[in-house]
This record gives sequence, C-alpha cells and structure tokens, in this order.
Amino acid sequence: MKRRTRILAWFALLLLVTALALAFRPTPAVVETASIRRGPLQEIVEEEGKTRMHDHFVLAATVTGQLRRINLHAGDPVQSGQPVAWIDPTPIDPRQRAILEARLQAAVAAEQQANGLAGRTQAEYQQTKEDLARGHALFAQGIISKQAIDKAVTLEQATSKQLQSATAGAQSAAFQVQEAKSALLVYQGGRSTLPTAVVSPVSGRILRLIEQSERIVSPGTPIVEIGYTPRLEIVSDFLTRDAVRIKPGMAARITDWGGDTPIPARVRMVEPGAFTKISALGVEEQRVNVICDLEGDPQSLQDAYHVEVQVILWEAADVLLVPSSAVFRADNEWAVFVVRNGKARRTPISVGHRGESQWEVREGLHPGDAVIAHPSVELRDGARVRVRS
Repeated sequence: MKRRTRILAWFALLLLVTALALAFRPTPAVVETASIRRGPLQEIVEEEGKTRMHDHFVLAATVTGQLRRINLHAGDPVQSGQPVAWIDPTPIDPRQRAILEARLQAAVAAEQQANGLAGRTQAEYQQTKEDLARGHALFAQGIISKQAIDKAVTLEQATSKQLQSATAGAQSAAFQVQEAKSALLVYQGGRSTLPTAVVSPVSGRILRLIEQSERIVSPGTPIVEIGYTPRLEIVSDFLTRDAVRIKPGMAARITDWGGDTPIPARVRMVEPGAFTKISALGVEEQRVNVICDLEGDPQSLQDAYHVEVQVILWEAADVLLVPSSAVFRADNEWAVFVVRNGKARRTPISVGHRGESQWEVREGLHPGDAVIAHPSVELRDGARVRVRS
C-alpha cells in the first residue's frame, strides 16, 4: 500500500508539473505567410510629372505701336500664317506731327537742291567732254599744244568726279525724303492705314494670351504663346541617384492621369544638368529632368497636366520572387522567416532586383517555401507560430 501510494503521488506531481508547463508555455504567434513562387518582375522608379508641349512659340511685337485688342482666347486653334494680333503705329500729337511735316518739307527742299546741283554738274561734264573732243581734233592738226590738250583731259576727269558726287548727293536726299515720309504716317479716324500683323509660325493652339487688351507695345513685348499640339511630352524630375540609372530608350508608363489604363511612353532624354529642389519636408534635393515621349493615345491630356511617371529600369519574365514586406536586415545581411514544423526559422537570403512589392531571390529560398509576410520585431528564430487561416 505504501508503494502504491508513492507511485500515485509521483504520478499526480507529474501531472501537476505538466499542467503548469502547459499553462505557462508561450502562446504561438499568429502570422500570415506567403508562398515563394516564380514569376515576372519589373524594377521601376516613379516620380510626379507633368505634360508639356514640345514646341512652344512666344509671339512678340516686332514694331513699336498700339496693340489692338485680341479677339482670340486660350485654347483656340490657329493655322500657320494666320494673323493673331495687329499693331498700329503709335498715335502722334499735333506738335510732333508738325515737326515731322516740317522735317519732310526740309527733306524735299534738300532733294530739289541736290537735283539742281546734279543737273548743273551734268551740263558742265557734257561741255568738258565736247571741249576735249575738239581739242583732240585741233591737236591732231597741230593747232594747239600738248599742254593745252592735257589741261582739257584733266578738266574732263574733274567734272566727271563732280558729277558722281552730285548724283550721290541727289540719291541721299531722295532717301531722306522717303525716311521723312515713313515717319509721317497718314492717319484716318485715329487709326493707321498701315497696321503690322503678328502671324502664327505653326498650326497649333493658343496656350496663353500674355497681352489681350489694347495698349502701347515696344519691339520684343510678348503677346501670345502658341503650342504645337501634336507633340506632347512628359517632363518629371527624378533624384540624381535614380536618374543615373535611367537611359534614353527605356520603356515607361504614365499613370494617375485620370484614365483607367496607363499610357505607354519611352524615355527620350535625361537632361545633363541637375538643379536643387526643396522637398515637402524642407530637405534640399538634387534632381534632374527626365523627358518622355508618349507612345500611346494621349487621350484628352493637354499642356501642364499632372501625371505619374514610372520608368522601367529592368524586367524579366521568370525569376524567384519574395514579398518585399517579408525581407529584413539581420547581422548585416538580408533575411526572412521561413515557417517549418510550426516554428519560424530565420533564413539569410541573397536578393537581386527589387520591384515595387516583390524582390528577386538569388539564393536561400526555393519555390513553395512559406515565409512570414509581415514579421514583427519581437519575433525570434525558433519561435512557435500559427498560420492565420
């Protein structure tokens, strides 16, 4: 009886210890797992961008004058050679007009004087030519000396030069008359009869009216901006550390533009110069513009519309994939937790290209392995886990 009682006591103590061990054993952590599989992968960089018409033309005033009110509006189409604005010569006051009229009269009088001088010089030159011809005849007969014929030749040459000078003076006076007439335009009803047209160099669409109301403008004053609509490009500024990996010819996608499907595009140019930009957090960043050309239908996109630009740096059709959320750093290497026999086993891996939500696995995992999708910081190697159903 004593021996049986001792056995029962030991058995009861064993049951108590087992119950206490089970009661105080850590509860298995509930985790979500993802299966390692093979599939396609793209490595992309993404930034905000905006549309931009490739060819912009800012039409400016070519003369000083009074700009007429422009009846066109932003968005209106224009054709090549179509006048988009008219500039009348600047109106003059009576005093300035009197000065210009007097200047014209003086120029006409100077022209008459120069013409008279040229006519007299022409007559003198004609007379010296006839005298020289008679002198040659008399010299041949021995009537006059060699000295007399030399004087006749010199006089003929001198009058020829005087005629050339007088003719040039008459031409100069005629040009001065034309200049005075150009300065004194004929006004009818307060508006010049000789307006200057500002024409569009291309067929496109008006982007902005810089000056629409009537006003006095000087040469070079911007009036209207025209865009060549068939060539729409996308410009976005990337961080320089991302831009060095972007090459012309890379495929790209235009997203978040308002439509349901992305628009295909292709990188045309990475601008050679970077610039400093302040981020939303107040941090200075070095960025560079990347220009993309649309390869698909631009839909209803117009100039300066907001879009998202995704440049595809690398892509493959069949690689081993792991969710990026499952990967973490441990002992200066990448690792994941693989679930084996109800326990989390930390497994170092070697990663390759990184996609938006999936990474390439080069070593450490095999297809079908179950990894913890979102490991917590408290999870340790060998911890018991329970997969959430």
